[in-house]
Amino acid sequence: MQRYLILLAMLLLTCSPKYTIDYNRPVKPISFPRDHAAHNSAQMEWWYYTGHLKAGDGSEYGFEVTFFKRITNEDRAPGCLRFIPAYYLLDVGMIGHFAVTDLKKKRFASTEKDNFLFTKWKADPESYNVVISDWHARDKNGVHCVRARMKGYAIDLYLTPRKPAALNGRNGIVQKGDTHANYYYSFTNLQVTGNITVDGKIKPVKGKAWMDHEYGVMKLEKTQTGWDWFSLQLENNTELMIYLIKDNHRPVPKSGGTYVDAKGKVHWLSLGDITVKTLATWQSGRTKGVYPSEWRIDVKRLGLSLHIKPRLAEQELDHKPVTYWEGAVDVKGTEGKKEVKGLGYVELVGYCPGKNFSDLEL
Repeated sequence: MQRYLILLAMLLLTCSPKYTIDYNRPVKPISFPRDHAAHNSAQMEWWYYTGHLKAGDGSEYGFEVTFFKRITNEDRAPGCLRFIPAYYLLDVGMIGHFAVTDLKKKRFASTEKDNFLFTKWKADPESYNVVISDWHARDKNGVHCVRARMKGYAIDLYLTPRKPAALNGRNGIVQKGDTHANYYYSFTNLQVTGNITVDGKIKPVKGKAWMDHEYGVMKLEKTQTGWDWFSLQLENNTELMIYLIKDNHRPVPKSGGTYVDAKGKVHWLSLGDITVKTLATWQSGRTKGVYPSEWRIDVKRLGLSLHIKPRLAEQELDHKPVTYWEGAVDVKGTEGKKEVKGLGYVELVGYCPGKNFSDLEL
């Protein structure tokens, strides 16, 4: 009997998690280029690109490429294997989303990839290099190289920062609730060159993009179901980010935003600085989710008053781990007495019953 107990103990030891999650509140300052890379002490991490492309023939496209990484220590295996810990199968779970908004054809397409079932993947902790199958996002001498493909569309892009990374929150640490905080920074102004392939035809494109990188223990409180996130790039070379964490559909006091002025200086905004009013809604015919679909945003401290409208109503992604709306938007309004306009992206999580953040069984 003693022999069997020893063998069982050895088996359990070999099945212990590979990585140790750091549950402490973040305090260590962000350091570049080190923190562009993956963090294996962070339970959740994502690298998030959204942007706008224009081809030589005048056609315009919005795009989203996202890589999600999760240390699986606390999770259960999927489906009929839920009785075992997920890390028995995979220490790191990876999911990628890719979406294109084709404005000329008024068409939205999206897909996903993951690192399950022996798919090639990488999340390098030494340098910025994230890979799932034939998709990647990596750094090459300060330029972000992003590649993704699906049926009908593919992108191969080079994104060059025109401003330094903006540290959101206090020194790059944002409070999401009473008990959780995580690291968060953004490249708010990336100049884009490269190619988009549409139905087999390669088109050189230029444009502008935004990149977010968040990592840490990114849990919501039990009553929080999702968030609204805005990234707006104005033609006067300023950018605005707003995130509203929702508790029973109301923004929690820890919500806020970031304004980056034309010289690249970062101004942190509290919830009290921001007013967001929903002007219209849109219902998905596929999931029946009802999403906000037009907004007025006022930031009195900056003298900003903006009207935000989707460039296409149907921009919903029905993929793992949650269903959400993420789409290209037009921006126009005033800053003081001057008219301003631009483009942006909006993400809406928590509007599809049964497929919200609070419905996940991790």
